[in-house]
This record gives sequence, C-alpha cells and structure tokens, in this order.
Amino acid sequence: MTPTIAHNRHGREDGVALVSVLCLLTTAGLLVSALVAVSRMSTLNVASFTDLMRSYYVAEGAANRIRYLIEADREVFGDQDAQNIDFDEYEYDRYVADGSEHEIDYYGTPVKFTITNGISGYVISSAADVDALATNRTEETLVTDAIDIFQDRYNDYVDSDDTVREDGMEEQEYEELGMKALPRNSDLQYREELLWIPGSEELFPTDADGRLSMVRNFRISSTANPSIYTATYGQLRTQGHLTAEEAAKVLQALKEWREEKTPLSDLLDETILPKLQTYFSWTESNFYTVRIFQTNQDQRPGSRLIFTFEADGIRGPSSGVATFLEYFRF
Repeated sequence: MTPTIAHNRHGREDGVALVSVLCLLTTAGLLVSALVAVSRMSTLNVASFTDLMRSYYVAEGAANRIRYLIEADREVFGDQDAQNIDFDEYEYDRYVADGSEHEIDYYGTPVKFTITNGISGYVISSAADVDALATNRTEETLVTDAIDIFQDRYNDYVDSDDTVREDGMEEQEYEELGMKALPRNSDLQYREELLWIPGSEELFPTDADGRLSMVRNFRISSTANPSIYTATYGQLRTQGHLTAEEAAKVLQALKEWREEKTPLSDLLDETILPKLQTYFSWTESNFYTVRIFQTNQDQRPGSRLIFTFEADGIRGPSSGVATFLEYFRF
C-alpha cells in the first residue's frame, strides 16, 4: 500500500505545480498586457502633448505675422470702413477688423483667425456706467434690479470706507463667502476683476473663450463708440436703442456680411441704419484684437491665442519692443 500512497502524493504535487505554473503564466500575461496598455497610453499622451506644444509655437509665430499683415494693410490703405471696400477687386486677402474669418499658411500649418476692433464692448469705469446695461429704466425688471444691486456692490468695492450700502458688500460679507482680502477699496485694475464682485455674472457673462469681452479692455481708455462689427444683442438693444426684432435683424446682417460680404446697407432698412451709424463706429481704430482659433490639422489637439495691440506702424515701435494690451493663451 505504501507505493500507492506515494504515487498519489506525487500526483497531487504535480497538479499543484501545474496550477501554480498556470497562475504565474496568467499573471505574467496580465502584467504584459498592462505594460502594453500603459505604453500605448504614454505614447498617446506624449503625442498629444507634442501636438499641443507645437500648436503653442505655431500660434505665437502666426501672431507676429498677423500683426505685420494688419500693419501692412494699414500702411497701404489707411483707416477704412470695411463697407466701402470691394473685396472682389483684390487678388489677396484684406486684413480689416470686421470679424471675418481668415486663414494663412504658417510653414505648412493652416492657421485660422479673426480680427476685430479693439474698441468694443461697454466702457465700465464707474458704477454709473453699469446703468447703461438697462434696456428700459422706466420699468422694474430682473435686469434693473440686478443693476441696482451691482451698483451698490461696485461702489463698496472701490470706495475707501467700510460703510455697507443697502445691497452692498464689505470685508465681512466677502469673508463669509470665502473671498478674503476683498474688496480692493480702490479702482479696479483690470476688467476681469469685475467678476470678483458677486452678481457680476448676471450682468457680464463671459464669451465662449471665458473672456469678459462685453466690457472694454481697461488699457484702452477711449470713450469712442464701439465697433459695429463687435456689437452684441445687448449693445444693440441698449446703446443702439433698437427693438428686439431690429437687433435680431442686425445680428443676422452681420453674419451675412462676414460670410458673403453683403453690405449692411443692402440688408437693413432706413429706420435701423441711422441708429447704427450714430451709436456705433464703422471705421478702423488703432486697436486690434486677434483671435487665433485653429493651429493644427486633422482635429489634433491645439491651442487658441487671443491678443490685443495698438498699431505701431509697418516698421514697428520705435523702442523695438512690441507690446500687447492683452495676451491670452488657451
């Protein structure tokens, strides 16, 4: 009986060894599979990062070229009203601030961008300026209520005392919201600071890029009328004194202008045009905002770049240093 018992014992040991080997093979297979997956993910991450970094450099390089193209256009044609330009006369692109889409080839990479007038948006330099957001002051609406509240909070934010206005906020109220070191108790330094004042998001919604583009850049002190090509629905209703239906027609006309270059005078009636010509600027200014929104091909990861500058002339600034009033990279 003893040999039989030994034989069974060896058989069981062989079975255990086989199971152990299979487990090791399975574990090794899983580890190899995981290693392959991690390697592939790392390769994709590196490729995406490389594409993104490349797009950064492309955007910055293209920005310099676009700035030169704008300066060259100004050098040849001066300040113009885009409505008076017959674009079919030119075999090359014209770089005017009308919001139309442009494309250039930057060393083999197509770069798409738009050019708009830097003098755009509401001028907000005091609480009184906020009142311009009211379409109709003769009626109490949610908007007018929000404006009244924001005016108190704006005044509390910039004044030097600790007295809280009726709907205002001072240090204690900001601390309760977890916003320490506020208010500033002096003038705002840049427009995005408006968003630190609670309630501002109702009056100053950001654009698709997260910028407060409906408010004029604080570094552009001009009180000139905003460009017609950057007019928003709210501006058309408030500054342009248009009805809701008229404002919608203007926005549609601006869309057709950018796509087909159909003059606004052919798209809008005589009751709307005089208001637009009175309350909005139609000519170029010395300030430009460029939005670069495509710096790659085939839907690869890319960056956006938005910058604002004051024209220095085709030869550039005398100091040799090109300055920007705004430079945002996304």
